[in-house]
Amino acid sequence: MSRRKSEQKMINSKRNTARFFVKKRHVSWVLLIGTCLWGVYGYLHMPHRKDPEIQVRTAVSLVPWTGASAEKVEQLVTKKVEEKIAANTKVTKIESTSRTGLAVIYFELDESLKETGKEFDDIKLKLDAITDLPSGAGPINFIKDFRDTPALMLTVASPKTDEDEIALRAKAIQSAIQTERASTTNPNDPARFTLVLPITDAVDRDLMRARRSTVREIQYRQESELSSATRSVTTPP
Repeated sequence: MSRRKSEQKMINSKRNTARFFVKKRHVSWVLLIGTCLWGVYGYLHMPHRKDPEIQVRTAVSLVPWTGASAEKVEQLVTKKVEEKIAANTKVTKIESTSRTGLAVIYFELDESLKETGKEFDDIKLKLDAITDLPSGAGPINFIKDFRDTPALMLTVASPKTDEDEIALRAKAIQSAIQTERASTTNPNDPARFTLVLPITDAVDRDLMRARRSTVREIQYRQESELSSATRSVTTPP
C-alpha cells in the first residue's frame, strides 16, 4: 500500500503537460480560442499581391581563368573568393565548384534578413577589392539577380452586362428558336434540342452564317448521333 502511495506521489510531483491541461480545462480553452483568433487575424491581415516581392538570398560569383586546370583554379582563385565572401557575417552557406578555366562560388544569406541588397553590395565591394588574382584570371562576375524571372501577364476582359440586357438577349433567342421550330414538320418532337452559342458583337455574323456549324457542333453530332437535320439560326445583335 505504501509503495502504491509513493508511486502516486512521484507521478504527481513530475511535470506533465497533458495532465496539466486536462486538470486546468479553462486554461486549455482560453489558449485554444486565442490560437484560433490569432490564426484568423494573421490570415485576414496577410498581404495579398499577384506578384509578391520575394527576397533573393542566393548569389553566385563566376571567375574565368582560360587554360588553367581545375586544381590551379581551386587553389589560386576559388579559395580567395570564398574567404572574401565569408568575411560577411550574414553569409550562412558557401558552395563552390572549380572547373577547368572557371570557378563558380554560390552562397546564401541568413533567412532572417528582411533586406538583402545591403549585404549583396557589401560582398560586391569585398570582391572588387581582390587584386592578387593570377595573371589571366578574372574579371569576377557577381550575379545577385540570376533567380529573377521576367513575366508578362496579358488579360482580356469585357465589361459586365446588366440583367436587362441579358433578359433582352434571352427573349430574342427564345423568339428565334420558336419561329424556327414552328417552320418544321413536327415542332413538338421531344427529340429536338437547341444548342445556343453566344458570341460577342465583334464577331462577323456573316462568317458564322457561312460556316453554319462550329467544330463543337460537328463533334457533338458525330458522338451522340442524335440527329442529322440541323439548322443554324442567328439572332440580331
